[in-house]
Amino acid sequence: MKKEIFYIQKYCYINSAEEVDITAIPPLQRRKLSPVDKIALYVMDKVFDPDVKEIVFASRYGEFTRLKTIIEQYSEMNEVSPAQFSGSVHNYPAGFFTLYKKLNIPYYAIASAENTLSSGLVKSVLSNADKTLFCYADKVGTAAVVSQNEGGIKCRITNGEDNNSDEFSNFIDFLEGKTHMFNSRLCKIERIN
Repeated sequence: MKKEIFYIQKYCYINSAEEVDITAIPPLQRRKLSPVDKIALYVMDKVFDPDVKEIVFASRYGEFTRLKTIIEQYSEMNEVSPAQFSGSVHNYPAGFFTLYKKLNIPYYAIASAENTLSSGLVKSVLSNADKTLFCYADKVGTAAVVSQNEGGIKCRITNGEDNNSDEFSNFIDFLEGKTHMFNSRLCKIERIN
């Protein structure tokens, strides 16, 4: 891999949508948000750094519930709500966050089945930006500022090994220092003291 050493400067995670508090978002905008949107916006807002130069949003299922509603609307009424449609795209939370924070930075949306979290993490580490805001959101969520600059958890990334375990739980254990290594099929990340 091109960049082997990186730093996780800030991180946040939640285990359910019940932990979300997005009262800072105006009510008219807040009412349009799905549970995935709320989780993503909450964790991204918790770790946001104004020096972030890009966002990487990863979600295995994204706005699946909205998409299902749109399909049902179309089959039953032969029409689709424009509001539902605009919120159904996979990158909606990242796009909404850039509008909410008035950011003019690129963002990427990633889905990669059971490797979604690690795919987004690898994209963040290999970024050309000094600081990247990484977010993973589905029924759970995590966000981290991944940086090439010193500060925070110093990490080394290498090729992964065959591992079928839950990426989210393993990544949280890694962030919390319960284990010194996050291992997935795609990458292996270890703490460097």
